[in-house]
Amino acid sequence: MRNMHHAPGTILLLTFCLALSTASGASAESLAPDFTLVNLQGEKATLSEINVDHAVLVSFWATWCLPCPQEMQHLQRLYEKHAEQGLDILSISVDGNKTVAKVKPFVQGRRFTFPVLLDTNNDVMRLYRVKAVPAVFLLAPGRQLTYHHTGFKAGDEVALEAEIRKVLALPSVVAGKRDGAENSETADAEDAERESTEEESGEESTPDQDR
Repeated sequence: MRNMHHAPGTILLLTFCLALSTASGASAESLAPDFTLVNLQGEKATLSEINVDHAVLVSFWATWCLPCPQEMQHLQRLYEKHAEQGLDILSISVDGNKTVAKVKPFVQGRRFTFPVLLDTNNDVMRLYRVKAVPAVFLLAPGRQLTYHHTGFKAGDEVALEAEIRKVLALPSVVAGKRDGAENSETADAEDAERESTEEESGEESTPDQDR
């Protein structure tokens, strides 16, 4: 990741207010708040430094969130597919003090390679008015919010990639004409994930489950 410096703690730059529609998946032409969080290596990452000329997908999740692992598998695929075209992902764990120790093994065990940041006090979560996870915010360069969505169900990744392609100025993909091998690998990962988790009770999880 670019523009990182070693430093402890969490710093929030509460420079801007975020005007978001409450409707899931709604788009808004607004400036996303800046923030600085520490990653799993103890380095600081600042949104405004990363989002200068790259699109950034800010993703909120937690280890106790049932639908989060499945969504994150899709985020990993999107990261591998579009990173060279100008997409960065900032995956923000909102695990509190009781579960934050599970974040690193969770990420390493699933071989996620996108940057993971820690929002242990949920400061950035509140700043972005996130009430449940998973939640994603897609930012064009300059912190321009173009899309956000809360929750995850099969098919949400298709809509998300379509929005990413718009921000990256890439041609749209015709439904049903995706790479077969890519779909097969994703399906295998999803099957393995479903076998290792209990039956989901919904499409999203709320922070009060972190106990």
